[in-house]
Amino acid sequence: MTADDQPPAGPFEERLWAAHEEGRQALCLSLLREADLALPISAAAAAGLEPPAWATADGDGRTWLLAFTSVEAMTLASGGAATHCRVASLTELAAGWPDLRWGLAVNPGLRVSFLLEPGTVARLAVPTMVQDLKIAPGSGVPVVQKLIAAADLPELLSASEPRVSGYCHHALDVSHIATPAVLAAVLNQRELLTESGSLNILRWRPVGLELYRTPYGGADEEGRAAVAGWVVEEPPFVGMGLVPSVDNIIREYKVYGVGLPHGAEIWELTIEGTEHRRAMYHGDLRRWLLVGRRP
Repeated sequence: MTADDQPPAGPFEERLWAAHEEGRQALCLSLLREADLALPISAAAAAGLEPPAWATADGDGRTWLLAFTSVEAMTLASGGAATHCRVASLTELAAGWPDLRWGLAVNPGLRVSFLLEPGTVARLAVPTMVQDLKIAPGSGVPVVQKLIAAADLPELLSASEPRVSGYCHHALDVSHIATPAVLAAVLNQRELLTESGSLNILRWRPVGLELYRTPYGGADEEGRAAVAGWVVEEPPFVGMGLVPSVDNIIREYKVYGVGLPHGAEIWELTIEGTEHRRAMYHGDLRRWLLVGRRP
């Protein structure tokens, strides 16, 4: 069998092949966004004898990370040389992206193939908040959250029109983390743990989604330009719109002085792993309503 004879290996590839034949590039990209990709690894890595290495190829002045839409496609493209793989989604790839200058080659050498620049990979893997709502309108506006230093609480609670700046995160993406120390470590904000080992968490539903920008960028100007981004931050910033944590897929957003809406809440996550609501912002009264501690 040759690359030109490449048959679809299943329903997903049937849809992708049809979209490719019809020249529907946007549909192809939307399908790839949801795909599980096969990444070639060595037999030793598959057996756990060595860490998996990225399979790459050089071309057109760029290094390309190799991925395939099925094991069958990988076998055909490699002439049978690639016999083992690990599976990852595009978002999982973005979380551990090895180099912002690298692109993604999907099914290289086959009839149905794609070369994705790093900026395209970032935007497919981690859409903006506005795009997320367009992709899944039934999901509604998400809750976001931001860890707050104990020293900053008095100023926040005294504000009649509270505003926040900096990074906030998609609350759903961290809902499985119930331990303050683990959450602080994953978000690289260990300094926000209180003396008792708890965390203060501000949560709200955004108003004006375009103000919550996905931070595409890099640790220097070269990295920022590679993904056509707008942010330059010091490491461990990864620039793909995700918290720098390979084991956790956590979307982050950068905001500048956004106003908190009615119903914003401050919660305390205790060292025991329990949450207690401590305050709620009342937009009509323009003040915070404190929630008393139970004995």
